[in-house]
Amino acid sequence: MCGISGFIGQGTESDLRRMTDALAHRGPDAAGYWTDPARGIYLGHRRLSILDLAGGAQPMITPDGSHIIIFNGEIYNFAELRAELISRGHKFVTDHSDTEVLLNGFREWGADLPRRLNGMWAFVIYDRRTRQLFG
Repeated sequence: MCGISGFIGQGTESDLRRMTDALAHRGPDAAGYWTDPARGIYLGHRRLSILDLAGGAQPMITPDGSHIIIFNGEIYNFAELRAELISRGHKFVTDHSDTEVLLNGFREWGADLPRRLNGMWAFVIYDRRTRQLFG
């Protein structure tokens, strides 16, 4: 499993990196960070690469930069959700990332997204337009 970390409020990227590095045993393949110090948002991720080895790096950001996610887990029905989202006009950058399905699913269904998921997960999505965290 991967490891996710983050906080809101006062702190530094160095604080986030130390928190995330402490999870290296949960995600030995890669590390990623996203921060918005002006808003006090700090998100970190340690990756254990299982799905979408080439395109599943996190934190993952939508192409327009409006939403950022850190995610740990597996969405068993991501292929069905992806097909539904594509039929509704959503575009995907990756080949088969369940993380990207969560991002587009949140854009489509908002807070109802978890009701559609089959799997095990923990995630946080930051909406830069509304300046809100969802998870």
